[in-house]
Amino acid sequence: MAYQINKTDGTIVATVADGQIDQLSTDLTLIGKNYSGFGEYFNENLVKMLENFASTTRPTHPIRGQIWYDTADLKLKVYSGTEFLPVSSATIANSQPATLGVGDLWFNDVDSQLYFFDGSTPILLAPAYSTSQGVSGIKVESILDTLNQTRVVTLFYNNGTLLGIFSKDTFTPKNAIIGFSGSIIPGFNAGTLSGMKFAVTVTNSESLGGVAAATYVRKDTSNTVAGQLSITTDLGIVLGSAGQANLKVNSGNVTLSNASTDNNLILNVRKGIDQEDALTILAATRTIELYKGFTSSQVTVGGSLLVEGNLTVTGNTTTVNTEVLTVEDKNIVLASQGDSTVGSDENADGGGIILKGTTDHEFLWNGPQTSWDSTEHINLAVGKEFKINGVTVINGSSLGPGITAIPGVTSFGTQTVVNIGPGAPPVTEMRLQNHRISTVSSNYDIELAPDGTGNVALIGSPKITGLADPTDAQDAATKEYVDQTIETRSLAFSMDLTDGKPNSYIINQILNNLAPVAEYRNGTIARILCTLLSNSTTSLDINPLVSESTSSFLTDLAGSTSPAVVNVSVSTATVSAPSITTTRIIKEFQLLAGAWTWTNDTILPP
Repeated sequence: MAYQINKTDGTIVATVADGQIDQLSTDLTLIGKNYSGFGEYFNENLVKMLENFASTTRPTHPIRGQIWYDTADLKLKVYSGTEFLPVSSATIANSQPATLGVGDLWFNDVDSQLYFFDGSTPILLAPAYSTSQGVSGIKVESILDTLNQTRVVTLFYNNGTLLGIFSKDTFTPKNAIIGFSGSIIPGFNAGTLSGMKFAVTVTNSESLGGVAAATYVRKDTSNTVAGQLSITTDLGIVLGSAGQANLKVNSGNVTLSNASTDNNLILNVRKGIDQEDALTILAATRTIELYKGFTSSQVTVGGSLLVEGNLTVTGNTTTVNTEVLTVEDKNIVLASQGDSTVGSDENADGGGIILKGTTDHEFLWNGPQTSWDSTEHINLAVGKEFKINGVTVINGSSLGPGITAIPGVTSFGTQTVVNIGPGAPPVTEMRLQNHRISTVSSNYDIELAPDGTGNVALIGSPKITGLADPTDAQDAATKEYVDQTIETRSLAFSMDLTDGKPNSYIINQILNNLAPVAEYRNGTIARILCTLLSNSTTSLDINPLVSESTSSFLTDLAGSTSPAVVNVSVSTATVSAPSITTTRIIKEFQLLAGAWTWTNDTILPP
């Protein structure tokens, strides 16, 4: 009987007659019943399946799902029903395997990169960077902003370092991004890498160095420069249609010149609303004019003024403003009226020297008093003395020997030490030194004894410090002693405690309001007399006080009657007043560590 050969899905692939073989239906030899020599074909079938029909050419009679190893491509393939498709495989190695076939994948486990083999060259799929190169290239991520909204950004890396972020939105990242700080705006946002630059040429820019492009000077139009303009070349600046004005540096010397023949160099300034020529240099006549025509003008020379010719000064006043005036002649003659005129005391009166300062410092001749009057002190050099008729009157340390009395003296100047004491020679008992009054002899009091009804009065509200704590009734006390006494005094209060308020209530609601802790010191004791009232109940039996009357009523048609209450009355009752018990407790609290604290209760006898 013939064999019927079925596929997995039940369809018949071939029918093999007894004693026959089939080599056309599949790439295996199908053997019929009782075929002689079947063993060779059977074993060959096993070898073909074992090697997956390995050959450079595809199987002749494939069926769907059949596997074929293509020895030309070194690739395992499977039959789809119409063609053989490669079965992808992946190899993990630190270098390119020699056995790669077309379509194989190779993962380099050292560089952590995946390659695709096209038959001749491995093609890198991802990532674009090796492990040793670090994260490089672009990386798209979704991040949250501070409003918890998702934002898509493109991160740009090189060798593991974030160079910047591309974005189409403006937002602030919720979480910190390593290599970036601040908010993100549309476009490219540079990271925190130091020295980050784009070494390319751009056609336009909004700003340069963070400053708007409109603030930079152009050479093709007029400009206004708000800051300092610095030219670092000695060639300087050339102005004018023909280059007449020149400002330059020559060997360190600054030169301002007018290159126009016989034309002037003018320094013009603005006074009020008028423009005035302050300095004019006339090239044609070699003449310098300073505020010509302005009689109120003034020229100040800060240093020396050398006049090689004659100096003529006209006017009513000649002012020499100099630190030192050197005159070659021995004498300075004042109030001279000319060689032919004889001087007079009347003319000399009030003459002398006036030194200008905050106020005038004068040394003038007083004609009527026949004396020199000075508005200032006379300060002699060390070792010099004041003398009258050759006799010393006063020197730097003492009065002269000729001074035996000083009538009219009511005060002395500053004294370093003044010793006071009785006897001849005096014995020092009290000393005035600097700002201190002290006793020199031991165990003496310093006494202030105003005469009559006078008092010891302090001027200017000064403080008396250094006092010891008082011991007698008339002793003065320090502020600290008084504060300590007042702020640690015992306090007494009373309250009704019938409502059973706890100690915490007494502290928080009573003491903290009546005696705030800021006004008292630790150790202060507060005692509160607390009164508790209680009473007992009285029972009242009302049954004897109730009286009632009844009456019979017809309840049905048969004439039956039933009693019913028709009147109820209650007599007036007298209830005894409950007895009241009074309990008195003294609660003691103490201020400890800046807080009121309960210490004990004392129950008073009834």
